[in-house]
Amino acid sequence: MLKNKSQIHTMETIVILAIFFGLLMLGFVFYSRIFKSSVDIEEEKSSQLIAVKIAQRAISMPELQCTEDNVIKSNNCVDYLKLKSAKNILNENKAYYYDKFGFSTITIKKIYPKTEEWQIYNRILESKDYTRKYSEFVPIIILNPIENKNYFGIIHVTVFLK
Repeated sequence: MLKNKSQIHTMETIVILAIFFGLLMLGFVFYSRIFKSSVDIEEEKSSQLIAVKIAQRAISMPELQCTEDNVIKSNNCVDYLKLKSAKNILNENKAYYYDKFGFSTITIKKIYPKTEEWQIYNRILESKDYTRKYSEFVPIIILNPIENKNYFGIIHVTVFLK
């Protein structure tokens, strides 16, 4: 009889331990999935911030900014004449601009009154080499200093991340 009682007590202990470790594993799986999803959200936010930073760098380049007597006119303003020659300047100094823009494309589009488009920077990864691609659109003013006219435009930045 004593042998039976101790066997039952041992079995109860084993079952309780099995349930405890099962619940512990279930909690660990749940926690790891929640943690992974929060890491993915933070990674996406970080990637979007990279696209915003590149757009801000592109707008604030001296090669594009609106100036009058070497004084910057406004923040989101691009000089039309500088814009026309910017692609050549950026192509001549690819290594320098790669450090600023990485793997991305930068396109400036004049929307109103007449549409025009300039792709001033283009360095992309092959589709198999990047894992994420983010786009950022920023409204800008395009100033034509010869005609003294302002046009509405958008700078479109697409960033390719490994």
